[in-house]
Amino acid sequence: MTDTGTADTAADRDVRAFLGMNTASAYGVAATFFGTYTLMNFTASGGVHSVWAVQVAVLLVSCAAFALVAVPGDPLGAGWATAIGAAAPVSTAVVLSQLSVPVANGLQTWPLSAAVALCGFVSVRGRTAHGWAAMVAVVAVCAFWADATDQGAVAGVAMSAISFAPLAMATFFALTFRSTAAAVFELRAQSRRRAAEEAATSAGLDERDRQLARLDFLARPLLEKIASGAELDTAEREACGLLEASLRDRLRAAGLMTDEVAAAARSARVRGVQVVLLDDGGLAVVHPTISGRVSAAVSAALRNAEGGVVTARILPPGRAKIASILVSDESEDVRIELDADGSKSVVVP
Repeated sequence: MTDTGTADTAADRDVRAFLGMNTASAYGVAATFFGTYTLMNFTASGGVHSVWAVQVAVLLVSCAAFALVAVPGDPLGAGWATAIGAAAPVSTAVVLSQLSVPVANGLQTWPLSAAVALCGFVSVRGRTAHGWAAMVAVVAVCAFWADATDQGAVAGVAMSAISFAPLAMATFFALTFRSTAAAVFELRAQSRRRAAEEAATSAGLDERDRQLARLDFLARPLLEKIASGAELDTAEREACGLLEASLRDRLRAAGLMTDEVAAAARSARVRGVQVVLLDDGGLAVVHPTISGRVSAAVSAALRNAEGGVVTARILPPGRAKIASILVSDESEDVRIELDADGSKSVVVP
């Protein structure tokens, strides 16, 4: 559940997904952003000192737009928010430095509209302070440029301060949207948790039904014989003992009881081997391949035993060893240990 919760926070709660900003369409919008301002640059170039310098500014704001779409995380990382926000005043400064006074074409002040878009979406991505700081920097750049070109700082403020209105609307939308998005994300998380709980419950019920069916198949004939009051013969008594041992194994070593191990344990007991199987949960957290190696090692030890005692134990999670098998008979004791990767080593005391 921890891993799932982490995934929910890292990916499912990213507002890019909620707004569709991680889709191909969003990248198409960013490309349109670049194409539109490039067209404006080359078609409204009257009085511009260098259209190529202005094109550098176009590339800068376009890269910032692509970053808004591409960079994951919610809220947007502070470093990314600072870099994207900085693109607005920097591009404004570059473009204004290339314009004649008075400005020949109103389209040449396109950095102001680009700044509104960038700062607005920085706010939507959860960095409202960065968006407003960037817009204040844009106004400061305009005021400085206007003052330096003898228009007066007030003129620069007047031409750019109007951008605060759409930014305020974007900020209001961001605050409202993000609270709604948070509620939607929480509902999604609750829905997933309920689905996981229902799936776990269903799986548990299915497993219970399988175990009951298996128990019915194995135990019913003997139980009916016992209930009838008839005396059990030697073979039937032995069958009862083997059945009791098998059921005990499934309770004490559930993670180890594959069909192969169960069959090997039964055969070993028929030969007179005392079998003890224990499970402390180590197989629950390993890859199925490793579980298969452990089961194969236990089965082999049981098949090879002709007498004595075979004790197989699955160790708790987190140990350097995942399992140990002790084979004891009249001649010697042999310990088989399996590492966390399933590799086997034999120790003869």
